[in-house]
Amino acid sequence: MSTDILSLSIIQGISEILPISSSVNLHFFSKILHISNFTFSLKVALHAGSLLTLLIYFRHEICDIFRGLFGKKHISETYLMALILGTLPVVIFGYLARDFVKEFDSPKIMGILSIIFGILLYVFDKFGGVSKSTQRPVSLIKSFLIGCCQTIAIFPGVSRLGICITASRLLGITRKEAINFSLMLAIPSICGSLCLEILDCYKRAAFFTSETINGIAITALVGLVVILPCIRLMERNGFGALALYRIIIGAAICML
Repeated sequence: MSTDILSLSIIQGISEILPISSSVNLHFFSKILHISNFTFSLKVALHAGSLLTLLIYFRHEICDIFRGLFGKKHISETYLMALILGTLPVVIFGYLARDFVKEFDSPKIMGILSIIFGILLYVFDKFGGVSKSTQRPVSLIKSFLIGCCQTIAIFPGVSRLGICITASRLLGITRKEAINFSLMLAIPSICGSLCLEILDCYKRAAFFTSETINGIAITALVGLVVILPCIRLMERNGFGALALYRIIIGAAICML
């Protein structure tokens, strides 16, 4: 296994579960480390690894949701509907606008968006939401509004997780529930984007190799190691350090 695959997998494994935009970090560090074999199929594999991390970490919640479908009325039914409403806008907009978004796929725009939405993440977490000691489920209306905001994340540099947490805090959702719901919401969103990316792989005849399979495994493993401590750090300390990191790396990308 090459050190390039190892490096990219570690970067993806960490950055996908933090609101710092994995696309920004992969682009920046691939340039810094002079990684030339960052292929489209490898990009798809890294996303698959992050999806595997989330599926394993939230396995109990996912099982509860499906058990609720076949049993008596349960809070999991409402949570499933919240996830559906939160995913629907990005599925529709992402499919219709995917060719349009490619025009904005440039390092400078990516860096600028990283800076802007990093600042917004900090501001709305600090001043937009009222912290509460009790955790409450996300309402259906709020989940749909969060989903509408998530559509912005199809532009590279925004961060899917970052915009969902920002919107959640703006709507007054507790930091803990904002993080958990945003990570759960990433599961159907990544699934949808993976389906389109795998179709693109087929059209390009870019199939998975042993190296890309290694990328899936390492990304998933790294994600599982860091996801719990990262969640706890975000819940306790907020997003000030991550916002500063986004500003620095965004400015660095603009100057590359």
